[in-house]
Amino acid sequence: MAKSKKPIFEIVWYIITGAVALWGLTYVVLGTICSFIPLDSGLVEANNAIVNNFGLGFLYWGLIILAIASLAAIIVLLSFAKRVDRDFEKKQRRSLRRSGLTESETTADEIIDAAE
Repeated sequence: MAKSKKPIFEIVWYIITGAVALWGLTYVVLGTICSFIPLDSGLVEANNAIVNNFGLGFLYWGLIILAIASLAAIIVLLSFAKRVDRDFEKKQRRSLRRSGLTESETTADEIIDAAE
């Protein structure tokens, strides 16, 4: 039985959501810094330009991006957890069906499961 590549996709999705969360956290930090530095700074001017164009500054955009990343991570976590539960239940059902076999009868699946 060949191993599937599900864990690789799961790790890739976690890396993507982590990168987006880091992006949002960077904006939150920049927005916090903007509120405590003098008004003639380039960072404050950039924040003011964002507020004039989009209505929200670094802080609020960072919170929105961070919330989206958290929601995406939760969805990924729940979807992969559902698959793992389904695989676990499938293995339990197989073991219950195999328990009806006599000890002298072994199948290739039992040998593979025993090796795992």
